[in-house]
Amino acid sequence: MRSLVATVLSTFGLAVVLTACGDLLGSGGDGGPPGLLSVVPASGELNVSVLDPIVIRFSKPVDPASLSGTVGLWNGRRRVVVSPSLASRDRAVTLRPADPLDFGTEYRVVVSEALMFRGGSALPQEESWEFRTEGLAPPIPNQDSLLVHLQALAHDSMRGRGSGSVDELRAAEYLRDRFMAYGLQEAPGGAIQGFQAYSNRLDRDLTSQNVLAAVEGSGALAQEWVVVGAHYDHIGFRNLENEDDGPNNGADDNGSGTVLVLETARAFKDYVDAGGMGSRDRRSVLFAAFGAEEQGLLGSCSYVYASPAVPLAQTRAMMNFDMVGRLRSNTVYISGGETSWVWNPLVTNSNEPTLSLAISESSCTGCTDHVCFWQADIPFVGFFTGLHDEYHGPEDDVELIDFAGMGRIGELALRVLNRLVVMPVGPPLTGTYPG
Repeated sequence: MRSLVATVLSTFGLAVVLTACGDLLGSGGDGGPPGLLSVVPASGELNVSVLDPIVIRFSKPVDPASLSGTVGLWNGRRRVVVSPSLASRDRAVTLRPADPLDFGTEYRVVVSEALMFRGGSALPQEESWEFRTEGLAPPIPNQDSLLVHLQALAHDSMRGRGSGSVDELRAAEYLRDRFMAYGLQEAPGGAIQGFQAYSNRLDRDLTSQNVLAAVEGSGALAQEWVVVGAHYDHIGFRNLENEDDGPNNGADDNGSGTVLVLETARAFKDYVDAGGMGSRDRRSVLFAAFGAEEQGLLGSCSYVYASPAVPLAQTRAMMNFDMVGRLRSNTVYISGGETSWVWNPLVTNSNEPTLSLAISESSCTGCTDHVCFWQADIPFVGFFTGLHDEYHGPEDDVELIDFAGMGRIGELALRVLNRLVVMPVGPPLTGTYPG
């Protein structure tokens, strides 16, 4: 052995000698116990890319049959959805997350002692290490802001924000002023964009408006867009025998979704301005409050089919909030799973508030503003906390809103948005509109 070491030392240098010695002594070759040779990122490493995979190199070939469940990536108590694979003659395990990791977050890699190697040997003991990703931790919505905005939009003085009414217009102006105060830019064509559309319910044309504001992206992805939207209108005094019984204030439908879009816009803009994603390329985001949804999705469909503020061909995804103010049993309903395979792992990996996710792959085809985006082959993901007895009634008021629950849904949504804007390729469409 000494003569071999001397020969290698003189020919190749110390680094190769150590590897050769390790192989001969059984710590790095097939003759000794299995073990870790290297990990990327290294234990304790900082500023790790949110896009890069984790690579773990072993001294022996891994048995592929034991790989599932024995090598994992964790974010706190939550296991990250990853796709493990083998390379380098089965000695290297690559963990490739299904979507970008969270910025500014500590992750832990765990390799169980149940990991088996070819020949029947097992890892002597569990191995684990931690690393931290680049940038700043994802932002968190401000519950006080949610309360203030909903108190304004669902106040009796707004008279239920009836579709096409002067009250709906006053709500639109309120939203425009808040978007501008938060430093967003007016969308191409202006912050308030009027439209006229035919209402089957009224059997006549209706005049309304969408409110649109943008946060510009950067780098190679800046010309691509994500739309984050909700309808802000409600039904005014519909279904009431006289005005003294109302108005229908629509705190949950859809004041809740509207103020969550507004607060998401504020938090996201502040996060971008603070350098939360560093110099990472990211998509532009259009924040949209759609009018006249209660008259047949008129605002969102007018946007898609008549006057999109940004090109539909460059719109990679749509996020929709409709009735997110009544979280019960910790459950939020996620729609759009059938439009892209991305949504299930992406929403699951974004679920830092540990909500119970009910992810559907059978979304409604006429109920809310995702419909026309879906018809235009734009993948969508929707957030919803369910119907209730106060739906479309005068009892749907601010006092019944769960603002803590809304904040948690907003935190989930912001993590989803962060991933959407930096993932190198937008969500592929895997299920077209069935109509």
